Amino acid sequence: MSEAIDHLKEWISFPEYLEREIRMEERHEYVDGKVFAMVGATESHEIVAGNVFADIHRHLKGHPCRVFKGDMKLKIALHRRDLGYYPDIMVTCEENDTDPLFKVSPKLLIEVMSNYRTDHMEKLFAHQQIPSLQDYLVVNQDPDEPKAWLYRRSHQWEQEDGAPDGVIQLRSIDYSIPLKDLYVA
Repeated sequence: MSEAIDHLKEWISFPEYLEREIRMEERHEYVDGKVFAMVGATESHEIVAGNVFADIHRHLKGHPCRVFKGDMKLKIALHRRDLGYYPDIMVTCEENDTDPLFKVSPKLLIEVMSNYRTDHMEKLFAHQQIPSLQDYLVVNQDPDEPKAWLYRRSHQWEQEDGAPDGVIQLRSIDYSIPLKDLYVA
């Protein structure tokens, strides 16, 4: 455990972060040399993320795209700074995005958040710099307040209601699902 505490205080390179992350029990995000421990997920979070992962996984069967849930890192090179995040759901379709520890070319990112109105803003700018990214969906984890926000790239990034008429529609992977289905245990 002391290694984890020391690990959080020092500046390290992205390759060092990857090497240490393999040995750690808890997960950490990486922001320009600094490492931050991640908090655990709630039951609601896991239900929503699990439902969307399972449905997208079925949808993409036989397709060259791959879907990852929660434990695959996303590396973003942003103005000569490296960032390393663990998106809740990530879909990659690029043949050359083959590193076994992280991906760099997602087509779709989905985050399930407890405070969807503000929590996603921290990562929104970084995610919008990823050339391959087409859709970034943020879903509220609270089943008493089902809500989704969608950021979609056309000529520029646009924010939309993530579930107009109660249905999430992700053009990036030609996929749709009723919002209410994400909250079914």
